[in-house]
Amino acid sequence: MFVVHGSKVTSSPLRMFASVVVAMLGLCHCSNHNGTFLRTPELSGPSEALGNTVAVFECKLLPHPENETVLMTLFNRGSTDTWLGDSTSLAGEAAIFNLVVKPSHAGDLVCQARAQNNSNIKPTFSNTHYLKVFEPVSSASVSIMSFTTIFEGEDLYLSCTADGNNVSFTWLQNDQPISSPHVMSRDHSFWIDRTTQADSGTYVCEASNGTDFTTRSQEFNITVKGPRRVFEGEKLVLFCPIDGINMSFTWLLNYQPISSPHVLFSDRLLWINRTTQADSGTYVCEASISLKGIDYVSRSWNVNVIVKAVVSDPDISFAVLTEDSHYFSVGVTCQSAVGTPPVAFSLYNGTESVANVTSADRRAVFRVPVVFGEHLGTFRCQANNGAKTASSGWLPIKIEKVKGPVSLTYDYDIAENFAVVGVRLYCKVAAGSHLRYQWFLNKSLLQDHGSFYYVFNQLPEQSILILSVGRSSAGTYHCVVSNSFDNTTTISSRGRYLDKEVLNRLPVLVVAVVFGCFIFLILLVVICCGFGVIYSKIYWRREYGDKFLLEMERRVVAYEGELDVSEYSDGADVLRTVGDGFDQASDASSDEWPQIARQKKTIEDEPIEVPLGFK
Repeated sequence: MFVVHGSKVTSSPLRMFASVVVAMLGLCHCSNHNGTFLRTPELSGPSEALGNTVAVFECKLLPHPENETVLMTLFNRGSTDTWLGDSTSLAGEAAIFNLVVKPSHAGDLVCQARAQNNSNIKPTFSNTHYLKVFEPVSSASVSIMSFTTIFEGEDLYLSCTADGNNVSFTWLQNDQPISSPHVMSRDHSFWIDRTTQADSGTYVCEASNGTDFTTRSQEFNITVKGPRRVFEGEKLVLFCPIDGINMSFTWLLNYQPISSPHVLFSDRLLWINRTTQADSGTYVCEASISLKGIDYVSRSWNVNVIVKAVVSDPDISFAVLTEDSHYFSVGVTCQSAVGTPPVAFSLYNGTESVANVTSADRRAVFRVPVVFGEHLGTFRCQANNGAKTASSGWLPIKIEKVKGPVSLTYDYDIAENFAVVGVRLYCKVAAGSHLRYQWFLNKSLLQDHGSFYYVFNQLPEQSILILSVGRSSAGTYHCVVSNSFDNTTTISSRGRYLDKEVLNRLPVLVVAVVFGCFIFLILLVVICCGFGVIYSKIYWRREYGDKFLLEMERRVVAYEGELDVSEYSDGADVLRTVGDGFDQASDASSDEWPQIARQKKTIEDEPIEVPLGFK
């Protein structure tokens, strides 16, 4: 029974029509369920693929429609769908796509399923599958946009390029990934801001795009030197690396404008003809330009400059070093008073090089084995800090153990009253080097100085003990000598007793010698005087005595008739007296001989006066 528009339909033909309609609707429903709809296919395959390689993709449709052949089509969905391949599924098997990958295949891939022989069945599409296509990476190379040898504080710029897509770059220093915080990189575009010497080494770039294929650039060396170093008096030239048109340049030293009169500028150049240590510091170049009323300033990297002092001629000395009781060595010290470190020292024995060392404090010590009693050689130091080589003098080295005997002598100072007020004791040893002297008073060791004494060492020849004579200084003195590097051998002098009375008492031998010498001098003077008198008499008689006697004889004969010599028995004595008088006259000097001659003439011309008693 049907009700149409609120009315009952009760006729039997209408019931039959309704039954037919219901049956047809059921048939239509069954037909759509069995062949007019397809499920969503599933697409699978690699998400990454290397160009020019085969990638396999699979598309499945489950459940498969009965009695239908399904055509599977692979598309690259971009701005327009690009066909990549077809595959037919007859009974529900998966469609296989063997794709030779090209760069154009990269993107979103989809699989379409449609009934091949039934246009009434609507096609369906799979989920989107993204494919990344990699081209093989090759020909990695590095461009250096700065010098391979730079100084500390300067920047290092590097760039790496390679053939391929989706390339990432890795930088290695000495085969290790670079992780320094002052290293910056972006894409392939790498640089180090304000390099240090630690940035020296071998650099290489590795290019990769996530596959097993990685390409490596050639290796190259970067040398980062310490601060730029020049020596006093040398020329310094700096170049501003900033390039441009109509730029003005300003140079800064320690971030202050340079105003020194001996620094010259010319555009991008700075030069100093003769540097001094005041020119050391950090140099920066600033380039400025004005455009449309706006000033633009660009600053270069820092350049550290050190003006070094040239090393001076080193001093050379040596000391004996004790390793143990049986082994000794010589420490040869080389030291320069002036010069900017580091300084390289070399030790030579004659022309033979012994050793080399670099010092950070202008001083080096070299060890030389010791052979006692033998001459080790003549040594010389050389020093160099990059400018010129400085040399020391030659130093002969011989190490000898102490050998006796030890002598002890003294001398003294006296005051105006001839009293001894000071004494100097001298201690010497027969042989030995690097000697150590020790003084003792009554077996008590004396230090370097005291209230009445002072020790003065004239090494290695001797040691002097200077004493002030007094009550405290009285006693027995002796000295002991040993090697400063070895206490096993000591040699002592004999003791000497000193006090004020002993020093001021003249020894018997000295008195005997003095008086003996005095007597000898007196005897010598007497003998000399006697010989002088005898010689003068002999000489006078030889020159004048014979003539005078002849004349006297003639005069006597002339007056014999007048004189009665018998009455005066002492006449001969008178003649002898006269003769003696002339003998005394012989002592006259050569200036008196004319006077004697005149006297002789008077005697010849005038008569002789007869003494009283003669008639």
